[in-house]
Order: sequence, then C-alpha cells, then structure tokens
Amino acid sequence: MPSLTLFHDPTSEPSRAVHWFALEAGIELELELTWLTRGEHQSPEFLKINPAHQVPALKHGKFCLAEASAIILYLAEITGRTESWVGSSVADRARTHRFMSWHHTNTRKTITLDYALPVLLMPAYKGGPPPGNDQIGQLENNLRRSLALLEIFLAEQGRYLGGERPSIADLFIASDVFVLDADPARDKLIGPFPGVMHWLNSLRGSVACKTSHAPWNAVSPRIRELLLTKDQTERDPAWVADACQPYV
Repeated sequence: MPSLTLFHDPTSEPSRAVHWFALEAGIELELELTWLTRGEHQSPEFLKINPAHQVPALKHGKFCLAEASAIILYLAEITGRTESWVGSSVADRARTHRFMSWHHTNTRKTITLDYALPVLLMPAYKGGPPPGNDQIGQLENNLRRSLALLEIFLAEQGRYLGGERPSIADLFIASDVFVLDADPARDKLIGPFPGVMHWLNSLRGSVACKTSHAPWNAVSPRIRELLLTKDQTERDPAWVADACQPYV
C-alpha cells in the first residue's frame, strides 16, 4: 500500500483528532508538519494537496483528501478499523455518524469557532483585545448548551459515545473540547458537567492521546498565562509553532 502522509498542525483540533485516531488504531502515518501560524497552509505546494488551504489533509499515493471526518473514515475503511472504531452494526455506525454530524454545528461551532478563536486563540496568538464582556457572556451560554447536550448523550450511551469503548466520534469531539485547556475559565465552564469531565479524563489517560496532544498541552499554559496577564501586545503568531515544535 502506498504511504499515508498527513499534513498536520497539532494546534488544529481536527488535525489532532486524525493523528490521535491513527495512533489509537495503530495506523502508520508520515506527518508533514504544516504550521498554520507560520502560514505554511498557504504555500503553493500545500495548495496542490488541499486548495482550501486547511489542515488536516491526507495524501495516499496520488489520492488527496481533505476534511478530518472524511479522512478518519477513509483511514478506518482502508485499514479494516471500521468495525472497531465506527461500529459493528448498521445502527452502531449510524449513531457514530450522528454524533460526528452533530459536532459540526454544536461543539465544534460553539466551543472552537465561535468562542475559542476570538476569545482565547487570536488574542493570545496575535495580541489585541478579546471581544467585549457582553459578547463573551453570550458565547459562553452557547458553549454551555452544547456541553449540556454532550452530558445527556454520555449519560445515554455509557462511558463513551461509542458505549463501553471509544469511537471516532469521541476522539473527534474531545479534541475540540480540549481547546478549553487554554482558558482561565475552563473549570467554570466544564465543571457543571461531571459526565463530560469524567469522559475527558478517561480519554486523556491513553498513550495515544498524550502523544497526539503533547504539543497542544505544552502551549496551552502559555496561552492561559497571556490571557490572565491581559497582555495585548501585538506579536507574530509564529511563536505558537515555535513553542509546539519540540513536542511533535
């Protein structure tokens, strides 16, 4: 089989999810680091892989594929991991797809895209002020509604969204929730949801999670410190890639 190359930035939540899955499932990938904060996703070479200039992207021989959920499903299928990571029955697989679809307009949207990017990441990466308190309050409310639904889903399904063992949906969703590790308000936001907290802690225990998230775990305390000190000095966002690189 031709080699599998993942164009990867470990500060990207979907990119971390793909890497995490590959490690959990024992799938060998060549990592081609493509740092967003260095602008490497805009290079002419990368645009030949994914003209939408987003990571992750996969190259398998001459075949190129973008979008994390599609990549994970493709990897599961070509390596025979569909039954163990997507589901062994039609109903199990449908449930996994349901949570993956739900994630895009709920946890992915309310936690990362609407909240973490403007409130946490951009102020820390580049400097400048975060949104006003009224706006942050509304974004936090939206985030809590997604976490409340996730709490219900976990209560219904068991230890994980996949039941008694994790599925690709668990890895996919948790990678976005982990972005809140950079937030000084993390415990206030997640604390009211003990099922979510227990689920996250269970997932964190795996070697694959620790390995795939090591760069993010190294940089998130620095982000939190910048936010706590309210340092709004303009800065080159490449510092994020520099801080993460030793841990890849």
